Amino acid sequence: MQNPEKESYKDYLVRKVTEEIGIVFSQKMEETKKELLELDYKSSLFKTEEILKNYKKLSDHVILTDKDKEEIINESKEYHNKELESIMTGLFSEDELYLESLLKSRYKTKMLLDFINKVIEHYLHEKTKDKIEIRKRNILQHLYIEGMKQSEFIYNYYEVDRTFYTDKDKLIKDLAPYFFGIKGLNI
Repeated sequence: MQNPEKESYKDYLVRKVTEEIGIVFSQKMEETKKELLELDYKSSLFKTEEILKNYKKLSDHVILTDKDKEEIINESKEYHNKELESIMTGLFSEDELYLESLLKSRYKTKMLLDFINKVIEHYLHEKTKDKIEIRKRNILQHLYIEGMKQSEFIYNYYEVDRTFYTDKDKLIKDLAPYFFGIKGLNI
């Protein structure tokens, strides 16, 4: 038979070890949560920069030329002139599927650009006399919207390269919450 004192000491040890394990587990969980938040934040900064880098290309992608519009109109007339039977059976040519896919892609891009344009317009038209804010807006306007080359922009607007990179990083940090909500904040 076991001694009651040893059993209580044993229970005491089990309780203490369990408490310590719980404390260590809680600490590790908090550290992991912070690491995940940091990853979300870094990811949103990276994605914000990618959006800005590709803004001009995306804008050019959704702008349809007169020739593109005419081709789309002709294709849609052809589509609507098909016999009802072929439409109901779901027989579509590869060209029709490609055209539909292309139009959906452009439409999604257009929706994204409309959102981005609203954010950019809001950012550019806030009133300020702060020199740093004006420099950040110049970066946004000339480098990302107009598509000026970075080396040319730095040469025209900055005396020190490091100031440009600092301003660019601040701009991206400013815009990230607009694009990605709370994940764009460094909490």
